[in-house]
Order: sequence, then C-alpha cells, then structure tokens
Amino acid sequence: MLKKNLSIYLLILLLAGLFWSRALLSMTVLVGALIAIIQFVKTDRSIFRTTIFIWSLVPLILWLLGAWQDPRGQYNFDYLLTLSAYPAIVLIVQASQRTQVENAWIKVWLLATALALTYPLFWYLKDFTAANQAYGTGRSLPTFMDTDHVRFSIFLCSSLLFILFTPIFQKKVKTILSTILLILILFLSVRTGWVLAICIVCMYALHLYLQSKQKKIKALIIGAAALCLVFVVSYYSFPTMQQKIAYSIWEWKQYQPGVYDVNFSDGSRRNINYAAWEYIKSTTAVNTGWQGIPAALHDSFAKYFIGQPIEFGWPFNQWLFWWMGSGWWGMLLFTLWLIYPAIKGFKQNNLAIVSWTIAIILSCLVETTLNYQYGVLLHIIPIAMLWKNSTISRSYNS
Repeated sequence: MLKKNLSIYLLILLLAGLFWSRALLSMTVLVGALIAIIQFVKTDRSIFRTTIFIWSLVPLILWLLGAWQDPRGQYNFDYLLTLSAYPAIVLIVQASQRTQVENAWIKVWLLATALALTYPLFWYLKDFTAANQAYGTGRSLPTFMDTDHVRFSIFLCSSLLFILFTPIFQKKVKTILSTILLILILFLSVRTGWVLAICIVCMYALHLYLQSKQKKIKALIIGAAALCLVFVVSYYSFPTMQQKIAYSIWEWKQYQPGVYDVNFSDGSRRNINYAAWEYIKSTTAVNTGWQGIPAALHDSFAKYFIGQPIEFGWPFNQWLFWWMGSGWWGMLLFTLWLIYPAIKGFKQNNLAIVSWTIAIILSCLVETTLNYQYGVLLHIIPIAMLWKNSTISRSYNS
C-alpha cells in the first residue's frame, strides 16, 4: 500500500512544504529524486536519455556561466540548489507515471488549491474593510508560501491550467470549476496572476478552436465576449480588484525619474531595472557572475539614485539577471532553453505546455521568478506533468 501510493504521499509533503516549510520542501524533493533514481537505475535507464530530462539538466550547465567568476561564492551554490529542482522534479514526475497516478496527482493539487484559498478568503470575510484598505495601499491578502503573493498567484494559475487542459473532469464540471477559480484569481491575486490567467484562458480557447472540426470564428468571438464579461462583472463586484487597479494608476502617476521609494511597487521595479540596464550598457563584457550581481546593482543604483538605499539584490526581470550574471550569450542560451517547451508543444499540438511556458515568460518580465525555489517548482511541475502526457494532450476532453 505504501509503495503503491508513495508518489501521492510525496506530492502531499511537497505541497505542505510549498505552503509552510522550505526545509520540508527541499527534503521532499531530495528524497523523491533519490527514490526515482534508484527505481530507474534498477528498471529502465532510458529516462536519462529522454528529451525532457536532458532539457532539465541544461540550467545546471548554464549555471556555470555565472559561477566561474567567484567559484566559492555562497549565492552560486544557493542558485545551483534552486536550479537542481528541474531534473529532480522531472525524475519524480516520470516515476509517478509508472504507477499510473497522473490524475490522482492533479486531484491532490486541486484539493490543495481549495485548502490554500480558504486562508485569504477567511481573512477577507473576517475583516473585509481592512482587506479593501490593504488593496488600496498596494498590499494583498495574506497567503501561504511566506506571503509570497506573486508565487501564490502563479500556483493558482497552474491549477486553472490543470482544470482546463487535463481530461479528468466532464465538460460541465470543467466549466464550473474553471470559472470559479478564474473569479477567485481576479478577486485574490496580484496583477501577475491576472495576466497569467488571461493567457491560459486564451490559449485554451485557441486549443478548442484547433480541436474543433468546424472551426467557427463565432465561437471564439463568444468566448472572448464571455471573458470580457467576467472581467467587467468582477471589477464592479470586487472592491479588491477596484482598489488594486486604482492604486496601480495612482502609483504610476507618482513616478518621478531619479526618485526611489520602496513603498511603490511598480516604481521600485522600474528604478531597479533601470539601474541594471544602465550597468549592462556601461560595461563592455557584462558577466559579473551570480555572486557579483548584488554589488554591481548596488553600485549602479547608487550612481543614478544618489543617497537612496536599495533593498534588493537583483533586478526584477529574469533576462536582466542572466545578462548581468552570465553575459549576453548566457542570456541568449537561457532564453532558448526557456522557450523550448513551447516549441515542442506547438509541434505536438500540446497547447497546455505552450500556455504554461508563455505564462512563466510573462511573469519573468516583471519578476525573477526562476531565482526562487517556489518559482522553479511552479515552473517545472506543470511542464513535467504535461510533457510526459503529451500523447494524451492531443485528445483532451473539451
């Protein structure tokens, strides 16, 4: 019984770690990967030659481009551990395929989503006046994941992806669940979650269109109108959404070149990214290394924002981070690696992988999503699950 359901127990522990404990999360990934390696060495070593496993190893190779500058740097090894989750999760997910638990994994994931949503919803209902005021000052509702609202929003969007693109629910149930979750994402999430959710819904509409034998443009128009209606109704129904948009517009109007205020989310991102870009332009050979990025960014920031302290160690853009750390060649190779699943997905008519790849790319434009343990795991788990099910994805239940 334990052996049969081992992968389910590992997923439960992984989700518990994702919500409450980074240490538990790391230990679960490590133990799960070791079990998977032992299993594959004994039964089928061909997994180590598959495309997805080779793809998952690429970040570990690219890591060297930013590690050689300071081989003993602490952050180098921290980043290596973060990137090692890619091959680890691929092995764990591929091992679960051999025990035929793919649907159970997704159901556990969705149950965890329901549990995770109860916390911010309860907090909101307990004191909705304070919650609305918090949104009006740029804050969001409390969440699991150490109150990491961006990563929590990505997690919710991954659940929306699973509901829409996996054949575990009938059409009516899928429609109801996806609509409810989309509304809750609009109600609870930060703007990154909104963008990712729109991307996933639009890609699913394209998936339905391509799967349809008659390919009626009318259906796409109706779908687009329905999506717009959901947003309009949500905007006028949810004070949190109104407050978030109102605060964003107000903050954009407060922006002043050369002035940095850590209390302004968008302004902080713009200023820090500006300092990173100016550093890149001013240096002919930009490959300061992962360990050297914080110092380089602080020096550049001090040059353009005199007398104003900076509280962050890297830019809010994944490509600026890779350009600073590994040079333009490293940034280019990272980009090719990142978009490869989408290329494969287009070739295999697997728009689920395409959708999630685009969603992660969008998040990386305003966040260094793949610098964080949470971000890496939320990137690779859906990719690994949908990649291995690519033969199923062409016949999803609509």
